[in-house]
Amino acid sequence: MEISRRTALIGLAAAAPLVMSMMEPETASAATSQQAPPADVLAVQRWLNATFGGRDGWVAVAEDGVAGQGTLTGLVQGLQALLGIAPLVPAFGPTTLQRLQQHGEVGSESGADAQAWRQLVQGALICRGFSGVALSGVWDDTTMQAVDGLRRALGSPTSGATLSPNLTRALLTVTSISLAEDGRQEIVPVQQWLNGQHAELPGATYCSVGGVYDSSTLMSIVRAVQLGTGQDPAAADGIYGPATARALKATDASTVAIGVQGSWVRLAKGLLILGGSLVPFDDTFSAGDADVLTSFQQFQALAPEDQTGVCRFPTWAALLVSYGDADRAVSGADLAHRLDAGGAQALAAAGYTTIGRYLTNSSVSGALDKRITRDEVSAIAGAQLRVWPIFEEGGDELSWFNRAQGALDARSAVDTARALGVPKQTTIYFAVDLDVTPDDITTSITPYFEGVAQGLSDTGDTYKAGVYGSRLVCSRISGASLAHFSFVAGMSSGWGGNETEPLPGNWAFNQIQARQVTSAGQAFDIDANVLSGRDGGIGPEEWD
Repeated sequence: MEISRRTALIGLAAAAPLVMSMMEPETASAATSQQAPPADVLAVQRWLNATFGGRDGWVAVAEDGVAGQGTLTGLVQGLQALLGIAPLVPAFGPTTLQRLQQHGEVGSESGADAQAWRQLVQGALICRGFSGVALSGVWDDTTMQAVDGLRRALGSPTSGATLSPNLTRALLTVTSISLAEDGRQEIVPVQQWLNGQHAELPGATYCSVGGVYDSSTLMSIVRAVQLGTGQDPAAADGIYGPATARALKATDASTVAIGVQGSWVRLAKGLLILGGSLVPFDDTFSAGDADVLTSFQQFQALAPEDQTGVCRFPTWAALLVSYGDADRAVSGADLAHRLDAGGAQALAAAGYTTIGRYLTNSSVSGALDKRITRDEVSAIAGAQLRVWPIFEEGGDELSWFNRAQGALDARSAVDTARALGVPKQTTIYFAVDLDVTPDDITTSITPYFEGVAQGLSDTGDTYKAGVYGSRLVCSRISGASLAHFSFVAGMSSGWGGNETEPLPGNWAFNQIQARQVTSAGQAFDIDANVLSGRDGGIGPEEWD
């Protein structure tokens, strides 16, 4: 699985007191069911520092009355101290979980630290915004009511006077236990159902219930799919890969059609809801649900036989991962290999009709000579292939992206396109060939495309700007009216900008798999692309 740059940066901002650790990767994130009273939070912060402040590795909690990330991190470290972990680390991960599971139910302790265990839970409940809870160490009715409220909010299947290890973990680490500011209410029941079905199984975790389709929700729903295919709960890791795809393809029960009932229906409808579709979240698949699914299948440009409102493997794959069914037949390809007549004919014979080719080379010493030439244009046209032009001279480094560079790149692209005979009003796809965070898009990528727009305008608006990148990049840049069409880097499924984002509405090409084509006994590399039909590319007779 690829690790996204966005994931790797969580917790590393200078303003954040939390540092990620590969051994202890799950951060404690602040979220409350309502605003926690500052005086109560201050009492929790002071108790944490006074009780655990002398432990090796302790990160002091700011005593500011704000139930933020630092306070929940302090609660996690307090848990580690009670579990006998040393040194303490500012995150909840495998070691903490293992010790917590060995400890068992929280709230039934006896002995010298029993009061501290209960105060720890009460402190977390206070910081989560459950009203009336006192930091007393007494397991009273108010505390139990708050614990039950936590269970209801999460959709937990547990009950009783104590907290399971997984519920304790959720109390300390789940991003949201109430509707987030950017959350959608219709997503919350999906998240609660996932928790109720699977969160207490071996190896499972609770997902957020804030109405945001985040990585915890994605892992939970992939784990649910894995369990549905018969995978052992302890082995279900929530990561979609080849083994999950094979198992899903072989599971007849996963076929969802009108009239079908059960958990597979819930999963299909849940994924539609997470992707932005409006269907009721229940366990019966109706004709209306089939219509919504058909629209999704058509938008994804699935094969005609898979645009019937029946959910089979190709649709499941499209719902679950950015590359969908990677082995599907497609008619688009992008490549860095320069084509001669034989190579172009080999692509056409393999079923490809439209190809993406680079206008220029990368601006580094020793770069691959990947630029398209006039002779190659003739070979491509002779094979009756269509072309979409790509511009990437330095788009794989964040430092490349600024407004001035965007303007320079636009002028370079225009000059090259004119020399090659690219017809006017063709869309040129400017590449963002790396995973970027939302902040990166705001501070670097958007200014770059503003520069591209300026550069194209300065040259007479001969050509249109397109964008290549993650789903998030394509959606944001297109939403800002800075890209006409999107060329989506769908095969980079581990990018944070692809994991839980829908396909942009203006997608023209979706890159799904690295493949090879053979010409005259020599294989060359291509990336297979699904075509939406929005951009037909440059036809054989259209070159100037």
